Amino acid sequence: MHPVLHILATAQVLEKAGQRLFRPYGLTVAQFNVLNLLSDQPDGMRASDLSRALVVDASNVTGLMKRMKAEGYLRERENSADRRQHVVSLTPKGQRAWETANKEYSSSLAAVDATLSPAERKTMERILQRIAAAVSPGP
Repeated sequence: MHPVLHILATAQVLEKAGQRLFRPYGLTVAQFNVLNLLSDQPDGMRASDLSRALVVDASNVTGLMKRMKAEGYLRERENSADRRQHVVSLTPKGQRAWETANKEYSSSLAAVDATLSPAERKTMERILQRIAAAVSPGP
């Protein structure tokens, strides 16, 4: 099997593992990603910066944030410096959801990390960076 196919197959396995991990908390992988990005941003993030940082398709971000606001995980306010922009932050409910789910997420990452030696991890990171650079569209 070609290495790229191995990477894609691994990504699918990780996506399914994420779905299983977050389902008991009533979260999707994408929702956890939003909570995780905002968890250490007490003043929030501009919605546009959040969109760029998310590991989801940009076309899904508006609907994702709208649903998360409706579910009480997020709040949105106008940016005082530029009213065209909005700042998104966690509500107390969103902070609690992140804290609860993050405990299991951190444990799961530690279990994955334990399968690799430090040298294997560095090698894997270098190889994945080279592959990403090779397929990136460039500047």
